[in-house]
Amino acid sequence: MKNSLQKGHRFFKENLPSYSASVEEIRENVEAMFGQLPVPSDLITEEVDIDGMKGEWQIVPDSEEDRVLLYLHGGGFMYGSIDTHRGESSELGRAAKARTLSINYRLAPEHPFPAPIEDALKAYSWLLDQGYQAKNIIIAGDSAGGNLTVALMMSIRDTKTPLPAGGVIISPWIDLGQTGETYITKEGVDPVNTKEAIKQLADNYLNGVSPNVPYASPIYGDLRGLPPIYVMVGEAEIMLSESLTFVTRAALAGVNIRFSSWPSMFHNWLCCHSFLDEAKAGIISAGAFMNELYDKQ
Repeated sequence: MKNSLQKGHRFFKENLPSYSASVEEIRENVEAMFGQLPVPSDLITEEVDIDGMKGEWQIVPDSEEDRVLLYLHGGGFMYGSIDTHRGESSELGRAAKARTLSINYRLAPEHPFPAPIEDALKAYSWLLDQGYQAKNIIIAGDSAGGNLTVALMMSIRDTKTPLPAGGVIISPWIDLGQTGETYITKEGVDPVNTKEAIKQLADNYLNGVSPNVPYASPIYGDLRGLPPIYVMVGEAEIMLSESLTFVTRAALAGVNIRFSSWPSMFHNWLCCHSFLDEAKAGIISAGAFMNELYDKQ
């Protein structure tokens, strides 16, 4: 475990771009970094056009036709894509026995808040228009994608659209004001994020909007009436405390909430499932939760 964990730390420390680089350079470096991670050989992909937005179906042999995992990638709202997260999103779909739909939502700073939320809602509405039943759709995302997952579910509820079966949020970045205590106590421990870098990403996305706006920082949102949510976070993350706060607020709002903190794990460790046992276990754990939801339907 120790060697694979060190490999995970090294993967990020050696490959993460400098935030002093241009936006395009950062995006190119991130694409190259995640391009080192393997994609399963039995994966079939189908590109789809969602009213001008690129989407991709990811299908493995056990994918059931009526089950959909809508995956929203992370990347601080500034980088990341279908390509960067294909290995992770497709393996989560495999664990859920679902077809995964991954999307390239618009990115900041060119397209700040609330553009990504609008795109996520467009993808969800497109799925309903395609005939998929809301009760057979689960939404998942990591980091900024975890933020989008909750914001999307709030938007679905607020627009009186049928709610999905539930959501999975992995290392969610849901407090764009960085108010949690672990932004201090985990600084230097977290191999992926620093408070300074996170603030820069938040400023890019918010574009002058207050970080306390609920749709921007779902930790401040009205969570009543949301479907079941599984929150997964690494113990070494600077974002740990906001997950704890979110779980408490969700529970007080009557949400069926499940939470797990993974010892020694770093931000979105599930992307390292090809070589890290804890990441494999995380995929299995998320899959068990999702199968519970699908099986209830």
